[in-house]
Amino acid sequence: MRFTVTVQDPFEQQERTTTCLGDEAWQLFKQVDWEQLEKAVYERLDDVVHHFYFYEISQDSYDDKRTLTISPGFERQGDMPSAKRIYMVRYEYPHPAKPGEYLDYKYQQSDYAFAQEAVKAFVQGDRKFFTDQFETPRNKSLSRGKLFKKLFRAFLVLLVALLLFIQFVIGWRHVPEHLASLRMWLFPNSFENAEADGANIEATVATAAEAAAGITDMAEAAPRVLLDTVMWKAAIERGDFIPDNVKEDYERARRFNYGKLQPANQQPSSEEAQDAILHYYKEKVGKLLKEHHAYIRIGKAYDAPLQPDGTNGGEIARVTAMVCAFNKQGDNLGNIQMPLDIAYDFVQYAGDPGVWYLADLSQTIPYDYVLMKGR
Repeated sequence: MRFTVTVQDPFEQQERTTTCLGDEAWQLFKQVDWEQLEKAVYERLDDVVHHFYFYEISQDSYDDKRTLTISPGFERQGDMPSAKRIYMVRYEYPHPAKPGEYLDYKYQQSDYAFAQEAVKAFVQGDRKFFTDQFETPRNKSLSRGKLFKKLFRAFLVLLVALLLFIQFVIGWRHVPEHLASLRMWLFPNSFENAEADGANIEATVATAAEAAAGITDMAEAAPRVLLDTVMWKAAIERGDFIPDNVKEDYERARRFNYGKLQPANQQPSSEEAQDAILHYYKEKVGKLLKEHHAYIRIGKAYDAPLQPDGTNGGEIARVTAMVCAFNKQGDNLGNIQMPLDIAYDFVQYAGDPGVWYLADLSQTIPYDYVLMKGR
């Protein structure tokens, strides 16, 4: 088989082209003193005509042209070449599915041994070498590129779908509220502490301002569960309509002194809380839970002052906590409907110390974000 060999010298204007057999093509490659040639380029830089100089061998028969190009270089240390030579090895071959078109794959920093092996394989017609070393790596690289493009297109589709969902289902004005709910869901404890800290700071500032202005304290409101300030804060920031009574409750919640509450060391379990509620309401709540396939959970409890009561030997424990109904799928049902409320006092008596009983709310407690997440 005959080959066409082209050698481009960096100091010569014209390429030298030779048509020869395989052995002669191999000898022409070995005759090139790459090391001296590269050093001469640095020594005679002003005389260089072609900065890209190379050895190229091609084989052309029956529209099956293949070309191998070897171009030398040196790894650089600053402005000077180091002692290690490197080679660009490029292989061009026919496109397997498009006649008349060509593909190529190249190694930018190969050593002399690989360049030599590639020339030997080319003159010997070793197609397997080029399939393994050039064609297969190129196909893998293209596959990775196609996969990346598919993933990127999928990401764009999902992004557009998300934006449309926000626009037409949620509404941009509701996004801050949902983000706050998501943050509360992921970090309930830190969120609750931050909310309490913020409320305490505002309460302290407001109290100091009122004292300086000679304003007396407002009348103590009836015990209740404070508003969900996260939801209403987002509504206020959006500019939504806020009823006057809600504004008052919101300000009261923001100014509430959390420091006067003491988390309970002992509180009823969810089962004990449900038993206390069912004992108090009898069939009214029992039927309600049965209709909704629901059960009761209790939230964070706070110690409440014992009430003077001669019933059953007097009180030995009293706590205040929110309660919530959930169905078997874990969906939050809130308090479903009256007469079930959202918070109660739970009491133990000296005459029956192992049982919790239901009692009226005796103190104001904060909204339980942990219990009510997802509501």
